[in-house]
Amino acid sequence: MGKGGSVSNQRGVVLLATLAMMLALFVLVSEVSRHSRRELMTAGNAAITSELRATAVSGIHIGMAFLAQDGKEGGVDSVQDAWADEEMLKAFISSLDFERGTLDLLVTDELGKVQVNALVTYPDGKQFNADQKEFWDRFFNFVNKSDEDLESLGENAGIINAMKDWLDYGDGDASTGLSGAEDDYYLNLEKPYPCGNGPLHHLDELVRVKGIDEELLTREEYGYRLLDLLTVYGAETVQAKDDGETVRTFTFPGRININTADLPVLFALMPDSLSDMDKEMAATSMFEYRAEKSEGGYLHSLDGEWYNTCPGCENNGIKKEMLRTDSTVFSITARAADGQRAVMVQAVVTRDGEKLTVLSWREV
Repeated sequence: MGKGGSVSNQRGVVLLATLAMMLALFVLVSEVSRHSRRELMTAGNAAITSELRATAVSGIHIGMAFLAQDGKEGGVDSVQDAWADEEMLKAFISSLDFERGTLDLLVTDELGKVQVNALVTYPDGKQFNADQKEFWDRFFNFVNKSDEDLESLGENAGIINAMKDWLDYGDGDASTGLSGAEDDYYLNLEKPYPCGNGPLHHLDELVRVKGIDEELLTREEYGYRLLDLLTVYGAETVQAKDDGETVRTFTFPGRININTADLPVLFALMPDSLSDMDKEMAATSMFEYRAEKSEGGYLHSLDGEWYNTCPGCENNGIKKEMLRTDSTVFSITARAADGQRAVMVQAVVTRDGEKLTVLSWREV
């Protein structure tokens, strides 16, 4: 009995050891299999993302081709051009066959927007541009209407003063009014940083300016986000005197392309002699007049001073020196999507005739 029991116990121990080894092997195989599946899935996702990126990049080149063709033809730039007509872009894209994903494409005129750097007179960089200051006052009255409570009084004026101080660099760090801000404000924040004291290079910098935050930039008013109505572009090369010598430098005229400007920008172009209601009515009339279509295409030519004669906007008093009808800087946004996956590429290009140069490139 003792010997038989010993053998039986030994067999039990071997069986348990075998089971333990098999269990460990099973766990190991399962882990290797899971890891392999994860690697295959990751590789598959990477391949899909790569294909979607290729589709989005193709979209950027399609937008550039439309802009180049328009530049070759010359003339004014407007919402009636092929590059600005979303229906025409969609029709063209639908005729193409991409290996993966669907493509959405948007081309926007940067000079139809509020050119933030034009708020200050460059190249001296000291003073407000008077016309732009008035323009900004009206613009913020539209996109950032003040509440009637006392806390909101002067909010827009404070933002504009702080923007001027951020952009200027020739005034000896003197704050503008009681609400401006120079180094003495920014360097005393919990997370200090210096005042910009020069032109903005990217709209992301706006959140560093006193009074401006992400909520303000992304809040919608009349269906528009403030961020989408602003641009850092619009610089032009000029000649200036420096110690008696002529040098090439830059300025920001801030002239708005009235053929492409969105409704809030059109509103801000109206003079203070008009009531807010009259400004809104005239701006709306201009906005709708530009886009009016029939089966044969657009009904109205946007050559000349159409903005002074269209129904509902006659003799509105817009300063001609604030306007332009041509553009040289455009943003192109291409989004390729396949189910839950999407890749977006954004490019800003400058155009000289049919020649295009990429100024910035961003992938999301």
